[in-house]
Amino acid sequence: MEPITVIKNRTLFFIVCAIYLLCIVVFWPLVTVVIWSAAIAIALMPLHKKLSKVVKPTISVTFLTVWVLLVILLVLMVAATILYGNIDRIGVMVASLVHGFKNTGLASVLPTFTEAQFSDMPETLVQLLLQSLLSLTSNVMQSLISIIIFFLSLSMLLFYGEQIWKALIMSLSVRLVTAVEKMAEITANTIYALIIVQISAAMISFLLAIPFFFFLGVDDPLLYATLIGLAMLIPLIGAQIMILFFALYFLSIGDAGNAGITLLVGYPLLSGWIDFYYRPVMMGKRVAIPPVMMMIGIFAGVPFTGIVGFIVGPVLVALAVTGTKILGDEMKDPELLAETRDQA
Repeated sequence: MEPITVIKNRTLFFIVCAIYLLCIVVFWPLVTVVIWSAAIAIALMPLHKKLSKVVKPTISVTFLTVWVLLVILLVLMVAATILYGNIDRIGVMVASLVHGFKNTGLASVLPTFTEAQFSDMPETLVQLLLQSLLSLTSNVMQSLISIIIFFLSLSMLLFYGEQIWKALIMSLSVRLVTAVEKMAEITANTIYALIIVQISAAMISFLLAIPFFFFLGVDDPLLYATLIGLAMLIPLIGAQIMILFFALYFLSIGDAGNAGITLLVGYPLLSGWIDFYYRPVMMGKRVAIPPVMMMIGIFAGVPFTGIVGFIVGPVLVALAVTGTKILGDEMKDPELLAETRDQA
């Protein structure tokens, strides 16, 4: 009867895998949403476990889900308030930049505006922003559904995550469970580090930018610092593009001194050491793999898989490194070598 049971289990396993594959194919537009909800759920799981010791798990899940929603709304509201409140200032900066490099080689990579758009640059920027948002949410209903699914998936994974994980590994051998749990721990630590370190990096960049632009003598250091902080949330290129924008703006108004300081001092202070030291070292400590490997994961993940690659890239690299170490340790195990010789 045992061989028949094994065959049935394998058949059921392949059926379930086929169902999962079909779900991925059918709901492919929502895969990014589910991955991000899973990543945030994994990052919040330690806090959920602590809260569940004090209150009911349902209350903990509800509290954390609402907390995530409020934080996202707060960040969006503060950013929108600061940006919209300074839209005139930003419009002047963009207009000066485009006019200043109109007859140079940079003109081909700068946005082009008509005279009417130049005459009312703040309104032009608002229209461009609205067009960008509409292009990202061309299907309003799908966007609303994606947001709802994000929060439903987040709450579900927080509440049922432990049960789902135990059900997946309960039939594995002890040796395999040990290896899988070790890789799962690395995955959780990697995701936690990515999210927490990314947010902390943006905060550090924002706080450093306030005194930097204050001593630089700009009109509104808080606006400049806010733009840097928001840009730092965009993996790899956000802060660099914003610093380059500021440097070109200073050049366009004839302030070569501030342009040089922005590039030579501002980039290392506000972005360089954070991107190439703080972020990889902090993530490397959490996941116990070389910082260079983490950077490879980020640089390879984002360009090829989009914003979700910020999570998927480093996780895959961390799993590859961890899996190699586990395999090496297993191959050195005398019992495993003996089993291999006996099978041969």
